[in-house]
Amino acid sequence: MNRSGYVLGLLLFLLTLGGCGSVLTKDALYGVNYEVDYAQLKASPQSNEGKTIIVGGMILENELTNAGTTLEILKYTLNKRDEPQDPDEVNGRFLARTSQLLDPSIYKEGRLVTLVATLKGVESRPLQKISYSYPVFEIVELYLVPERKTEWPGYYPHYYDPWPYWHRYPYWYRHPYWW
Repeated sequence: MNRSGYVLGLLLFLLTLGGCGSVLTKDALYGVNYEVDYAQLKASPQSNEGKTIIVGGMILENELTNAGTTLEILKYTLNKRDEPQDPDEVNGRFLARTSQLLDPSIYKEGRLVTLVATLKGVESRPLQKISYSYPVFEIVELYLVPERKTEWPGYYPHYYDPWPYWHRYPYWYRHPYWW
């Protein structure tokens, strides 16, 4: 009896741990440098070139060329599962490149992504009326966060009263007295 309770507890603990992992594969996470964060890479890109980190955010633009795809991404903070959570107002934007074709109808503006990427350098591009320096990353692995759909609007839109004639005439529910 005691042994079966121990085995059952261990099994439940292991099943619970299975739901707490990252959305990225183990192979991609193996090459990540956890000693360096995005702010350090952005501050000194030349000295950190070639380092691999986990970044995420919202796609602002998907640019296709013959060489591949370039995504302009607004940096977001990541939660424990490495999914984008909130916009990171301090660290701004970055570019992510891949030689693969990322379909603009799937990887469109407003979609959230998490990626394991290697810093390749800095590129200056116009942003409204200024020249903005974008850190440029080469994508190792890309995870597209599924679009969240509202399952329950908070009320039932087609309400049906199962007892429409509960208060018989002349005693309606708004007029409790017959006079």
